[in-house]
Amino acid sequence: MSKTTEKLVSIEAKLREGTGKSYTRKLRKAGWLPANLQASGKATSIEINPRQLDKAFANNRTFNLALDGKETLVKVSEVQIHPVKRVPIHLDLIPVK
Repeated sequence: MSKTTEKLVSIEAKLREGTGKSYTRKLRKAGWLPANLQASGKATSIEINPRQLDKAFANNRTFNLALDGKETLVKVSEVQIHPVKRVPIHLDLIPVK
């Protein structure tokens, strides 16, 4: 049973400019979630809008990633969860072919 891309959630993303612990803390406080998009052997640091993440997790962790005006079908390969708050603090994404 294949799912069409129209039924999937589209999550906004943008390239991450900074790195390091203090930058990612400020990023999370501003409402963004740090993530890595791993495609063709290279990891691209991005930040995503986590507001639609619950719907993506309900859909087998697959969603459309809107990055630089293009939508890419991606799947969550790894999630880091905050130990107390139980919310995602980092995602690793891979494109679905």
